[in-house]
Amino acid sequence: MKLKEKLNELKNKVTGGEKDSAKGHYLSAKEIRDISKANAKVMMALEKKKHRKADESEFVTEMKDNKNILEIENLHTYFFTDQGVVKAVNGVSFNIPKGSTVGIVGESGCGKSVTSMSVMRLLQGPQGQIYSGSIRFKSYDFKRDGEGNPIPVFNRKPNGKVLFEALKDKDGNAVLDKDGKPVRVPSQKTNESGMLMYEMEEKVFDIAQMPINEIHRIRGRQISMIFQEPMTSLNPVFTIGNQLDEVVFIHNPGATPEMAKRRSLEMLELVGIAAPERVYNAYPHELSGGMRQRVMISMALACDPRLIIADEPTTALDVTIQAQILDLLRDLKDRINGSIMLITHDLGIIAEMADYVVVMYAGRVIEQGTVSEIFHNPLHPYTIGLQKSKPTMDSNTDTLFNIPGNVPNPVNMPKHCFFKERCSKCIGKCSGDYPGMVQVSPTHYVACHLYGEENNDEN
Repeated sequence: MKLKEKLNELKNKVTGGEKDSAKGHYLSAKEIRDISKANAKVMMALEKKKHRKADESEFVTEMKDNKNILEIENLHTYFFTDQGVVKAVNGVSFNIPKGSTVGIVGESGCGKSVTSMSVMRLLQGPQGQIYSGSIRFKSYDFKRDGEGNPIPVFNRKPNGKVLFEALKDKDGNAVLDKDGKPVRVPSQKTNESGMLMYEMEEKVFDIAQMPINEIHRIRGRQISMIFQEPMTSLNPVFTIGNQLDEVVFIHNPGATPEMAKRRSLEMLELVGIAAPERVYNAYPHELSGGMRQRVMISMALACDPRLIIADEPTTALDVTIQAQILDLLRDLKDRINGSIMLITHDLGIIAEMADYVVVMYAGRVIEQGTVSEIFHNPLHPYTIGLQKSKPTMDSNTDTLFNIPGNVPNPVNMPKHCFFKERCSKCIGKCSGDYPGMVQVSPTHYVACHLYGEENNDEN
């Protein structure tokens, strides 16, 4: 409660300053110092929570629906600036079912990428912080012993006894004891990819509550991310092989260089690269944009993740390569039986790829449903405007449709509907409290006063 009280105090100070700014002048130096001071206190408390030592029981939870792989509930992610608190994600809630693709759409600055960064815990601190909410993820984690180490699975004889083998050094030579006899160790099982096997168990983690030093159990191995621009995501001074092998070493205990290289080459081949050995030894600048994006996808899939977050994976590519990447993602999702959270501006990609659609505006979800419901029966005026702004072959006009007006100031959001000033269907109730989410079908929800019990005939 202390954190919330501090934040409420901070918001009151910021709101007062913004009102003055709206009347025609900027925040004074004293107001900025007060905001910075209040910010520092809140950020320090959140950073302390993020870096705490916590027992696993503090962040292990349960899914509300066992059919989901990810459940985001009332997520608030803020950025603390000298001008006030930027509410980039302001109460977002949606689910990602197992084996499905959920498309997140909305104009720039609506909170799509910040939501994905919150799931991955990649927010730039101390300014960027998850303030409140839950991010429940169903993981398939290593079963650990009393010291926290993964429990290996050993090869066994028909009678159940563990098999032993000679211990070898990095050059493949047998290690000898002081008497000159080979050192024997238990023989550990390997999977079809040649990686060492460990006992596994299903657990549900609340990512928002996990200490940052525990997030490696999920990030990169069970939830992976394909970033928007591969050239800025790959290190230019290391070969592709170095960077792919690193993923295998980090997330597979006991992996050897031979195992890592074999897995890396296997993943490069999986994403349709014709000469994997050549690409493995190449540097990022030696590859085309499409090849670099395929490398990023292979890196994301190296540990067989349960959830892939694709943040505008085709933005920097030409249309022919876009089609190849989308076909590749669709095929790989079915092959690994994973789920995809697809972030994009392109409604055509959403229509082709997604099973469900989440429409975001100014840090909130304003409509969500199946892809058929969103495209054939859009309800929120903003969703309708997004679809109208998409160019079509049968259009009779020379100009594209655009939604008039601007997004509200994220530091000082109004209490009424955020879309009110830009809406062509505004009614009297739109000046009241922000509309709640209304269910119009088992899978279709919309946050608008035009629907549900709140519907009326006001003009």
